[in-house]
Amino acid sequence: MRGGLSLTHSYYEALRRLTLQLAGVQMGSDHAFLVETRLSDLARKEGYDTLDAMVEDLFATGQSQLALHVVSTLVERDTHFNRDTVSFDALFEHVLPDLVEKRGGGRIDLLSYGCGSGQDLYSIAIKARDPQNAQILTPVSLHLKGVDYPSQALERARAGRYTHFEIQRGLSVRDMLAHFTPDPTPGSTDWLVASHLRENVTFEDAHLMADKGQRESCHVILFRGTVKHLSRSARYRVSKTLTLMLRHGGYLILGSDDSMAEINAGFSQIDGYPGVFRRHDAIVEPVGKQPTNRTTFEGAKARRSNSH
Repeated sequence: MRGGLSLTHSYYEALRRLTLQLAGVQMGSDHAFLVETRLSDLARKEGYDTLDAMVEDLFATGQSQLALHVVSTLVERDTHFNRDTVSFDALFEHVLPDLVEKRGGGRIDLLSYGCGSGQDLYSIAIKARDPQNAQILTPVSLHLKGVDYPSQALERARAGRYTHFEIQRGLSVRDMLAHFTPDPTPGSTDWLVASHLRENVTFEDAHLMADKGQRESCHVILFRGTVKHLSRSARYRVSKTLTLMLRHGGYLILGSDDSMAEINAGFSQIDGYPGVFRRHDAIVEPVGKQPTNRTTFEGAKARRSNSH
């Protein structure tokens, strides 16, 4: 641990275990400064005088909602508009045209699993309005949904509000002016998503690691840039969930440099499009036994109690 930090080693290790359990993410042993920076802001928002007070309350009472807020804050990823353009090219060059041709009309549902602050979905909504893409999509109605842990990032996605710095990351000036408006609030430098871009775009709270895949099935799932941070058991759980939520013949889009062996059972990779998989028309269960060496929140609490 670095000098000057207030979190004790036992609390830091307990937070690492909690993050692994709830988000499937193995947090490093050298991220103490990042942990304190992020959680100090959350502690103030939650009404605690100090970070220590919030962490002590978390492990003393086992508040599930606070635990989710803490973990979602710790695993929040830095994202921006039009990131990983290889994936977006695959979506509009192959995935959506194939689905439009096969369906001929109706509705196409796309889910961003772990959507963060929502830039991916709004980027897709912008790209769908390009004349060439709009013509391809004319026979169908494209509906976009983002799900993630409850967090400040997800609230920004719902509000469609981005800072001046965020709005410049990945967006052209043309798209910025065409699809966003300056926040009229005096003193604000934020930008707001224009109403026309919010059509058919929704966001929903979800506990990703506890998700049973019971929401309405969809034709495309985006799960990009997260795989490498997940433990093996978390990858297995997510693969089961995504398989349940994706329709037969639907597409799973990982990041172009993602690799996830636990998720390829039941899927075929699309030649020429890294990270893009099509679900088989027949149900195929993931192969192998689910790892069971998981740490529980209750176990972390017990270990914390025994350390005193």
